[in-house]
Amino acid sequence: MTRLPLLCAGGCFLSLGLLIPAIPVHVTGVLGQGPASVGACLAVTAVCAVLARPLAGRLADRRSRRFAAAGGAALLALTSGVVPWTGSMPSFLACRAVAGVGEALMYVGLAAAASDHDRPGPALNGFSVAVNAGLLAGAPMAAAVAALAGPPAVWAASAAVAAVAFAACLFLPGARDARDGAARDRDARDRDACDGAAASRERRRAGTGVHMAGLVPGLAYWASVWGYTAFSAFLPLHLAALGGGSGPHFLVYGCVLLAVRVGGHRALARIPARRTATAALLLTAAGLVMFVAWPTVEGALCATAVLAAGQALGLPAFLTMAVTGVPAGQRGSAVATTTAFFDLGFLSAALALGAVAQHHGLAQGFAVAACVAGLAPLLLSLHPEASRRRTS
Repeated sequence: MTRLPLLCAGGCFLSLGLLIPAIPVHVTGVLGQGPASVGACLAVTAVCAVLARPLAGRLADRRSRRFAAAGGAALLALTSGVVPWTGSMPSFLACRAVAGVGEALMYVGLAAAASDHDRPGPALNGFSVAVNAGLLAGAPMAAAVAALAGPPAVWAASAAVAAVAFAACLFLPGARDARDGAARDRDARDRDACDGAAASRERRRAGTGVHMAGLVPGLAYWASVWGYTAFSAFLPLHLAALGGGSGPHFLVYGCVLLAVRVGGHRALARIPARRTATAALLLTAAGLVMFVAWPTVEGALCATAVLAAGQALGLPAFLTMAVTGVPAGQRGSAVATTTAFFDLGFLSAALALGAVAQHHGLAQGFAVAACVAGLAPLLLSLHPEASRRRTS
């Protein structure tokens, strides 16, 4: 059962990874739209995911992890399955909006289920491995499916994978298990609480769907996402200007990210999450600086490896900071709050860094993202209790 959220996450994110190349092809080919419409589709999905995060947290905590995760997987399967029959841009945008809600429900439900482990740090690291493995495998699989059966088959494959993940999510803890866990949390707080007013504030805070424990890790995650956005958006352009291709660099990024998360999880479990988060942000900033200071194909390869190490360390540490010390009945809200900053970071970075690169060049775009990531560790000082917590 402890590995089930990881398997479900791998399936759901494989379904999403299959769509990474499929969305631009569908928009520019079948729908006959331009690149700006591709960006609009991505923005609609991200905005709906952000707006749905508080709801996802409340559902995961009040109903069950299974209800949120299975509901999200079902929406992903539905929206991918109907796309081949959508012949207009408004209907496709509607599908992508619903997919954003499904992504939020699925992600929060499964991350909360992983955090229910007795050792949330290693469990969340495993969850992040499953997420990235699914995404990284999706694009090459989509290319193979499209070559064999045509682009519409990619949407069918995405729907099928999400449907299998939905079936697996049905075996996650249900409503009764969630209520029993919440009841145990309340009993523990009643035994340990010395201040009734503080306990009351904690319950009200969890009920809003926005948890204070997730804000500081979420802001750090937001800064880390600026680094990832600069890398993913600017790397092909940067290498084209240098006379190289980006394929090997993205391969190195994926291999380093998975190697650090899989190979380093035992060592990282003994390090306080705040220290790991700080290292993640500084490595991300260092990689971005290397793109500017070492403008060659080889330098970009080294910079990619450094940045990938930072990205590998970041998400597990941010989520561990968010849920450590938080009762199980509130972890869904804490996870939802932290992960909402991914979509906020992607949107804000895409707009801001795009404008900077347009007017001042790619190097300035990398430099601005490096400053954001490099200054973000100062935010972690606002989370002092995290320095005393250790990922167990």
